[in-house]
Amino acid sequence: MSSSADPKLPQDVVLVEILKRLPVESLLRFRCVSRSWRSTIDDPRFVALHLNHSAHDASKRYLLRLDLWHPVHRPCSLFPNLPLALPSHSQIEIPFVNPLNRYSLVGSCNGSICVKEYPRKYSGNDGGRTMYLWNLFTRKHKAVPRPGPRHRFPSTAEALGFGFDARSNDYKILRILYFLDNNDRWLGGTMPQVRIYSLSTDSWRSLECEVPAFCCGEPMVFLNGNLHWFASKVNDLGEDVGYGPIVLFDVAGEVFDEMAPPLVEISQLDTVDLMMSVAVLNDLLAVFVSLLDIAGDWHSVCSVRVMREYGVTESWIKLYSFEAWGGISHFDGFMRNGELVMVIDDEERVSWNPIMGQYTNLPLPTYCHLVNVVESLVSPQR
Repeated sequence: MSSSADPKLPQDVVLVEILKRLPVESLLRFRCVSRSWRSTIDDPRFVALHLNHSAHDASKRYLLRLDLWHPVHRPCSLFPNLPLALPSHSQIEIPFVNPLNRYSLVGSCNGSICVKEYPRKYSGNDGGRTMYLWNLFTRKHKAVPRPGPRHRFPSTAEALGFGFDARSNDYKILRILYFLDNNDRWLGGTMPQVRIYSLSTDSWRSLECEVPAFCCGEPMVFLNGNLHWFASKVNDLGEDVGYGPIVLFDVAGEVFDEMAPPLVEISQLDTVDLMMSVAVLNDLLAVFVSLLDIAGDWHSVCSVRVMREYGVTESWIKLYSFEAWGGISHFDGFMRNGELVMVIDDEERVSWNPIMGQYTNLPLPTYCHLVNVVESLVSPQR
């Protein structure tokens, strides 16, 4: 037996140590060098090793921009993990794009991106929209079957999340479908429909469980094996009247739970508009809080809270606060360097550098979606 066939030999260990530091583009080329190199690069153990190295390498982390309205004429943009003042970026064509449809980002996990398609003609009870799993670095994608089934309700609200099940080495999509009346109010007497998509089986199945609370429509955040999002407080009429607890979904165990959010003191509820959003900051669960003075000079007092010890409610602390002139329309999240990205008054997208204490207007439209993504070899195809 030749020595090159034994992956445990020193020369192979050295090769793996070199390869795991390379960008995916180089690794795809090196697959053509020999059968041995292709076997090494395609090995699931090497894919996991490369992902682990990329996760701790700032140069392998990016911000992805997806244009909601013109995905053909304005392809995806990939920004390096640098301050966003004058970003250099590369254009990425979406391989599955239909010029007649719109698209939005569900989430990103281990380099795989989940994208939802909005057809121009869509019936809310036809079994759900098409979704795709896509690794833009390997240029591979997969169409996800529609979740189904059909239903008889006039209107719905959908909550989606994308995460990784480390226990079974599987990627999953969570879909919660809430049923609304003709006035888009939640029909509180109806049970939401909960379905799970598994990449390993390429199929959806129903979960017979009680969802803790109505979701307010914010994106779900994946951390420590759980999806996180804010629930909504709903009155007797089915109307959204504020924020409830943070809801968790254990992707491996497929069970729901709740977590108390950080305490936010509001002196006068009738003169302040509250906005909160769950995020991840330096691998810690974080909550962005904005208090807009709607009775005064229309400025926002913003703050960032993090949970120092995951799952321990008492470990919530405030990191810092700052002011913004105008209302925060949307919070995009944090860059790896700690910068916040958000939209003010639906007019401009800005970043806030907490170290420098300054804003930067970003050359990004307000109608695009942003998500952090790490470079990896993880395949959306099984």
